Amino acid sequence: MWLLVRADSLDDYWDVDDGRRTLAACPDTDERGDPWRWTARLAEHSAGPQVHIEADPEYIGVQTTVFADGHTGVVQRAAGQQMLLTSLHGQVLVAAVDGPWERWLNPGDVFIVEGEEDESLRISLTAPEARVSVTTLAPRRAPALRWVP
Repeated sequence: MWLLVRADSLDDYWDVDDGRRTLAACPDTDERGDPWRWTARLAEHSAGPQVHIEADPEYIGVQTTVFADGHTGVVQRAAGQQMLLTSLHGQVLVAAVDGPWERWLNPGDVFIVEGEEDESLRISLTAPEARVSVTTLAPRRAPALRWVP
């Protein structure tokens, strides 16, 4: 399963006080009734945008990598993990290595991928100055993480 959230669809999620915008959270509102597990925010700094992940360390392990310099390569998402991809600068093409789909990410877009099967994703940066943040959220207690929209 995947979910693409465009940067311009979340204008109300900017926190003016600290200059960060909420990209995604699980769950995304308190009304869902599920316990909070993680929140991803985009911070605008003078050195460029950066993704900040807040997660409940009892339940989720977090690993973030930033790719740049015209990178094209494959990242692996293990069964039960969630992966968040955010374009920090320039366009990024994300595609299933063995599947029929591909999605273009523009700066500030977030793409969330989860599922019961291992998955290989190809990331292609369109220009040398393009940058993408890839965060893996791994369950520590449950067999799999589930998106709670």
